Amino acid sequence: MPSREDFTEDEVKVAYSTARDVCRGDLTSGAGKQFIVKRLGARSYTAAQFVEAYPAMIDGSLYKKTLSDLAVEVYVEAITDEHGLAKRELALQAVLKNIEFWEKNESKRRGRPVSRKSQRILHQMLLSATNLKIVYPDDVGEAKTYQEGAVTQVLVNRYERDPEARAAAIAHYGCKCSACGFDFEAKYGELGSGFIHVHHIVDIATIGTNYQVDPIKDLRPVCPNCHAMLHTEKPAMGVSVLADLIAAQAEPQP
Repeated sequence: MPSREDFTEDEVKVAYSTARDVCRGDLTSGAGKQFIVKRLGARSYTAAQFVEAYPAMIDGSLYKKTLSDLAVEVYVEAITDEHGLAKRELALQAVLKNIEFWEKNESKRRGRPVSRKSQRILHQMLLSATNLKIVYPDDVGEAKTYQEGAVTQVLVNRYERDPEARAAAIAHYGCKCSACGFDFEAKYGELGSGFIHVHHIVDIATIGTNYQVDPIKDLRPVCPNCHAMLHTEKPAMGVSVLADLIAAQAEPQP
C-alpha cells in the first residue's frame, strides 16, 4: 500500500486508539507507529505525528509535529469523551502551543510573519464549544428563575450565535481588547491564553430576526470591562468611541 496523508475520520480514530495504547504501555512506541504505517498506509513521519501528539494533549504540553485539522478535532473530542472537560482544556492548550511553535519557526524560516489560520479558527471553535476560555455574554431578553427546593430552572432568551464567526473574528484580530489593548495572556500567562469576550458592533439586542454575521466587519474582541462599558449605552457605544475615551483619560492632566 503506497503511503498517504488524506485520512478519513474513522482512520484517524484508529490512529488515536493506537496512540492511546502506546501511552498506556500496551504497545511500544515503535510497534504503534508500525501498526499505523501498515494499517493506514501512512508515512513513518505521519505515524510519529499521531503517536506523539496524544500524550502531549493529555498533559497539555508541546508536541512539535503537525496534525491535520481533522486529526486535531478527532483527538480533542475523543479525549473529552474519555477523560472529561479538564483533559479537553489541557488538549487545547497543547494544540495552541503547537500552533505557536509552528508559526514562530515558519516566520523565522520565511523571514515574515506566518499564521496558521485554519488551526487557529478550529482551536477557537473547539474552545467555544464548551465555553472553556472564551466568554460571549451578549445574552438578551429577560431571565426568569423558578426555584423549588434545591432545583433551580433558569430560562433565558438568546440570539443564536455562529461559533465559526466568533472564531474567525478572533483569528483575524487576536485576543487583545480592541478598545483598551488588554492582553489576558500577557497579564496572567497560560491561565489567560485565549480568553476574550466578543462584541457585536451591531447591538444584537436591537435585531429581531436572524442576520448574516460578517466576523471581520461585525465582531470585535474586547475585554470584560470594556464590554460592560460598551453596553452602558443602548444601542451599544462604538468601540472606537470607547477607545478614544480611554486614550483621553490616559493623557496627562494640565
